[in-house]
Order: sequence, then structure tokens, then C-alpha cells
Amino acid sequence: MIILPLKINNLSYKIDNTFILKNINILIKEKNITIIAGNNGSGKSTFLKALHGLIDVPYDKITWNNIQLSKIKKYQSMVFQTPLLLNRSVLENLKYVASKRNIYNLEYVINILKKLNIEQISDINAKYISGGEKQKVAIAMAIIGNPKIIFLDEPTSQLDPAYKNDIENIIKNLSISGVKIFMTSHDISQIKRIGSEIVFMDSGKIIYHNSVKKFIGENHKNFIKNYITFG
Repeated sequence: MIILPLKINNLSYKIDNTFILKNINILIKEKNITIIAGNNGSGKSTFLKALHGLIDVPYDKITWNNIQLSKIKKYQSMVFQTPLLLNRSVLENLKYVASKRNIYNLEYVINILKKLNIEQISDINAKYISGGEKQKVAIAMAIIGNPKIIFLDEPTSQLDPAYKNDIENIIKNLSISGVKIFMTSHDISQIKRIGSEIVFMDSGKIIYHNSVKKFIGENHKNFIKNYITFG
């Protein structure tokens, strides 16, 4: 199934009469890694959740290759900033997700553990592993069933440099394999390293959309210029 382009038509979203997303219109054709950036409170995490269908928006606001979001959601996965793991072993976490997707092949699950280099912690309860390991497990769970789209919300913001490097390499490899990646980040160095396209948000609006290369190279006004300099 071809899932791009992603088209968003005049999307707004509010909580208690406060708009979190405001009149978003965008067409995304980029096949590689799209970074959603902006300062805290800009709306980027809410935007990511809207794309994944975790918040209710009118059915005609978000379409993937002219297909409604409700029909695409089964091809999507999401990884949160704080991983959502069950109080059981790493292996059992993966087996649980696999079963929800009608996959009962243990070898398939073990191969995913090996792919992300976490088979050595497979028998450890997920609550006892490190933050970087938890994020790897969350990504392992997300790739079960071979989704076409993966959303990642600040997946490395709480990790040390070694684990950040590991996670970035996993994300790049997923993109190379054909998975469409949408990822929020406030780390300008990370954006330069792995991003192909950037959607920059402020106060619930998209104020810039282009390639990362152009984003870094252009002469911006103070707001974005400061973000690039100090982000």
C-alpha cells in the first residue's frame, strides 16, 4: 500500500476552548525522516498524536494517499517519550504485542530482539532495565507487524549519548528499509544528523516546512535563528 502523500486540510484542535493546533494545512511527500520541531508548548506532540489517530479530529482533515486515517491506522505504530511497557519480561512484552497482531511465531519475535541487540535482556522484567533499553524495547514492540509508518515522540530526549546514537541508528535503518518516520525533536544537532524534512511549529501553527538542509542554510528571522543557534 502506498501511504504518501499525507494531506492535512485545515486541522484545528482545542482543549477547554484553548487551541492547541490552529488551521494546519500541509502536504507531505517526503519518504524519509520528517522531523516535527518547535519549542515546548508549540503543539508538536499533539500534532503527532493527531496523525496517529490518538485524538479525535474530523475524518476529512487527515488523509494518507486520499485514504482516511481510520483505514491507515492499522499500518501505524507510535513510540512515546516515556515508553509504555508491561510489568513483565522484555520477551513477554514483545509476545503480547505480537499476539495482538495475530503473530504467534516465537522465532519472529526473537529475531526482532536480535535486530535491536536486546536479546541479552529478554528475560529481565522491563521495569528493571535502563532508560535506553526501555526505548529500544518500545521500538522493538512498534516494529512488530512491519508497520509502514512509525511516530516517535522525543525518543532520545532522556538518554545518554551512547544510547542516543543507538536509537538514531535504529531510526535511520528503519527509514532506509522503507518505513516512513515522523519524529518530534528539539535537538538541533539531532535534526541535522537524521532529518530529511522539517515541520517547524509555534503556538499550534506550522510556520516552516521544507528540507532540513534548507532550514539550516536559510537566513531566518530571530525566532527560528535562535532555535538553530541554541537548540
